[in-house]
Amino acid sequence: MKDRFEKLREKLDDAIDKYGLNSSKTIKLSNRFNELINFYYKNEVQFSKDSILYIKYIESIKMLKKITLNFSKFPTIEEWNKYAKEKDLLCSESLKYITGINWHDLRNRIMSEI
Repeated sequence: MKDRFEKLREKLDDAIDKYGLNSSKTIKLSNRFNELINFYYKNEVQFSKDSILYIKYIESIKMLKKITLNFSKFPTIEEWNKYAKEKDLLCSESLKYITGINWHDLRNRIMSEI
């Protein structure tokens, strides 16, 4: 999450320097940054570290990383959903909802973390 904040902040700073505070590009990036902040705080409050959803989320992310490392590729939605069902992990839709990003972006995030 920290990397997402930093990357978006850098883009916002660049847009302010290049286009000014009131440009449509700057305003669009500023709105995206606000949404990211709101998303972060919403999830921090909503999912306590003791909740089963948080525990399953952590297990699922760890397993996604392990599978990606072992097979040198991130699983497709179909592959993951089949595996998740067998291992009692969160399906792709649940992971997309909790993270607030699509499967492609989740893949990119996982790949950057391993």
